[in-house]
Amino acid sequence: MKLKTLFFRLLLSIVSLVVFNEFVVYYVVLLKCQWPSKPAAVNGLEPVSVMLLADTHLLGPVRGHWFDKLRREWQMHRAFQSAITLFQPEAIFILGDVFDEGNWVNQKEFDIYVDRFRKLFHTPRGVALHSIVGNHDIGFHYATRPNLVQRFGEKFNNTGVSLISMRGVHFVAINSIAMEGDGCYLCEKAERELKSIETIFKCGKGIGQCKDVAKLEEYSRPIVLQHFPMYRESDKECQEHDSPEVDLYRERWEVLSKESTDLIGDLLNPRLAFSGHSHHYCHMVQNRLKIEEYTLPSFSWRNKNNPSFMLARISLKEYTVSRCRMPEENTIVTIYLVGGILILLGSVFKLGGFLGQLGSFLCRGRKDYKKLTK
Repeated sequence: MKLKTLFFRLLLSIVSLVVFNEFVVYYVVLLKCQWPSKPAAVNGLEPVSVMLLADTHLLGPVRGHWFDKLRREWQMHRAFQSAITLFQPEAIFILGDVFDEGNWVNQKEFDIYVDRFRKLFHTPRGVALHSIVGNHDIGFHYATRPNLVQRFGEKFNNTGVSLISMRGVHFVAINSIAMEGDGCYLCEKAERELKSIETIFKCGKGIGQCKDVAKLEEYSRPIVLQHFPMYRESDKECQEHDSPEVDLYRERWEVLSKESTDLIGDLLNPRLAFSGHSHHYCHMVQNRLKIEEYTLPSFSWRNKNNPSFMLARISLKEYTVSRCRMPEENTIVTIYLVGGILILLGSVFKLGGFLGQLGSFLCRGRKDYKKLTK
């Protein structure tokens, strides 16, 4: 009976360690994060509460080992769902590179990709999830093809430039791949959409001919959401950054070109920008457009030992932002190692005691047997 109890306690200890590391730890770490302070309502409209993340890079059939895929996707799933439960945002934005091999897979594999994504990043009813396109979703500008753009657009309804408005707060989602400025079909379409949105904002201020132009609920300067950061030379320009190595960025590869950045500034006059792509965190108080910009790190532990996401509250006039850190990979590994060693030592100690008692019992039995046979 004691041996059964010992094995039951061993099994319970192992299960408790796994449950803590795979479920509970996400809540423990994320409870340290809080929504930023709430801006005041404007014209009776409450601020919008949004969650932002970037570069989930769901592994595909080419480069994705099955265990690596299982592990990373489980981590992202638990972190995402724990954050949804704790913070209950009104809307969520994923800033590109939803997939790691979206530009390589065939249609059947892409459909499987999308199904996996929707299961992993499922949101409750009433919480809108917007996925912005990145280079791993449709390829870089030189490699993308119309069918890649079309199929992403059919599933996510976002391959150009789109306006998303909530209670007078306006987000402009931009396809960074379409900001090459070389007159290609994708770039021409994106520039037309940018100019169309410019007209909507001008009309929101009472400027221009606005007979057939969509009306804004309330005018406010927009927030730009895109995969590539605005042009900057490197992360040295960031007031805060966590990149281990600071390299020079190439226009149209790691950041937008100067011309595309200026075009966005001229047409939209934004007040805030969020981006991804670099896999590292960067906070610029003043970027090239003289506005605040946050570059979000990768949400995947495959790309980042210490991933994080952002929470933002945005009103018509103000905004507040906070960064939420997720459990570090090193921490999880350490907990497993220390917990495993403690469980092993405890089990060996208790098993040694049990074997000692068993030996004493057998020894007494042999002595009693010898007495009876004399």
